[in-house]
Amino acid sequence: MPASFYDVVVLGTGLPSLVSGALLAKRGFRVLVLGQDEPRADYCAGGVALPRAPFTFLGAQSPVARRVMSELALHQTFRRHATQIDPILQVALPGSRVDLALDDSDLEREIEREFPEVKRPVEDFLRRVDRVSQDFDALVDRDLVWPPETFFERRELARAAAHQPFGRDGEGPDLLGELPEEHPFRSVVGAPVRFADGMDPDHSTPLRIARLFTAWRRGAAVLEGGYLTLERMLIDRLETHSGELRHDEKADRILLRRNVARGVRLAVSGEEIGCDFVVSGGELSAMLRLLPDRSPYEEVFERRGEPQLRYYRYTLNVLVAAECVPVGMARDVFFLRDARRPPAGENLLRVQAHPADAEGRRLLCVEALVPRRAVEEVAGYVEALRERILGSLGELVPFLGKHVLLVDSPHDGRPPQDAVTGESVELDDRWTRGPATMRPVHGYPVTTALGVCALPVRTPVRRLLLCNHQVAPGLGIEGALLAAWSAARIVTRTDRKKEWMRRGLWTKVEI
Repeated sequence: MPASFYDVVVLGTGLPSLVSGALLAKRGFRVLVLGQDEPRADYCAGGVALPRAPFTFLGAQSPVARRVMSELALHQTFRRHATQIDPILQVALPGSRVDLALDDSDLEREIEREFPEVKRPVEDFLRRVDRVSQDFDALVDRDLVWPPETFFERRELARAAAHQPFGRDGEGPDLLGELPEEHPFRSVVGAPVRFADGMDPDHSTPLRIARLFTAWRRGAAVLEGGYLTLERMLIDRLETHSGELRHDEKADRILLRRNVARGVRLAVSGEEIGCDFVVSGGELSAMLRLLPDRSPYEEVFERRGEPQLRYYRYTLNVLVAAECVPVGMARDVFFLRDARRPPAGENLLRVQAHPADAEGRRLLCVEALVPRRAVEEVAGYVEALRERILGSLGELVPFLGKHVLLVDSPHDGRPPQDAVTGESVELDDRWTRGPATMRPVHGYPVTTALGVCALPVRTPVRRLLLCNHQVAPGLGIEGALLAAWSAARIVTRTDRKKEWMRRGLWTKVEI
């Protein structure tokens, strides 16, 4: 018999996991969240807190974000910590630099300055993108399950999407079709979209491009304290409503009875915890390792195919003297070195410039999308990325070399380097480092829900739900919120007693 019992056990502390756990706790469920050895969003090297990845909250204007914030009563807290900056981002190309301004008239002047020969097609593109995003807002504003699985859910989405200008897979007319194939403005749009996308960025669709570009242009918010601030907000909501977080514990087995998830077993103590639902927030591969048998998923893989690893997200933190950072440099800069080469690795960088600290230092957090083949087939590729990215960064920041103070990546397996003394810096936590900690980007043979969703929330094991970045990866952070809302909706409507208590009416069973 289980030593304890919860309504829902959530595995993992990623954004979808915490949002779904907080929503369910708010709705009266007894929720337990296990850390599953997920590393913190930051780490310490040489007395300096460094992020594991750049973070900008995209989609703050999305209806699902507003719905989540409203239900969790986080609107005011979020507003106190969030700001919009201008320009939102910069794209640096060979011979060009474009600031994506908040104000439409400022952006118009920027386009006229940099690309006067295509001003009209660019303005047409911006208007079309706004219309597409407004239509999609009306779709996301509905209380739907993403992706839909049951007959009723598919019918609801089909009715809601009837007036969308895109096909079932998100394909449609090229929104940049009036521009020449090699025009640099395509890179102005494509560079930020590649880093926001959770699917293979080499096979993006017009809908994903429109939605993710709008997420940057209209919905980008900078949180004081970065992702850790958002994480603290969600944990506070979880615990306020009697949810429990055990960050240092993990489950090593999902307990099944007649193909129904009935609990989890803790790795260290072997304690068995019973529950009505298990919500897995890690990668699909991690969830499969917790099951005694993966055969129930074979049918899903036959229909949809398995996720195919395409890229890894590599982060390099560079601490510099503040005076070397150009005055006009935006917080988020996307730097394409050579438009003739593939936009990957050190050829395309996302550089996030943090504010200066009390000691006059600034942190440049650099992210690159590294091809899977290079990582897995080229010996020493990841270990040498540090120098190659520093070389690329030196072209963007001309006086970088003599002003670098500290360099480190949590992914290349090398220790932090004090650039002044040339010595290695000791770390308190060495176990959450190395190539295995790079976040993957997958391609999906089959997509659903207008081409933005991949894996279903429901799994072949009843009452075991998947709630991670692989559910709606084509929408980035907005997709993570949709996955969390969908998982919480399924749990809420399946438990008829709590649904009746919450709404005062009976609803059909959806699982």
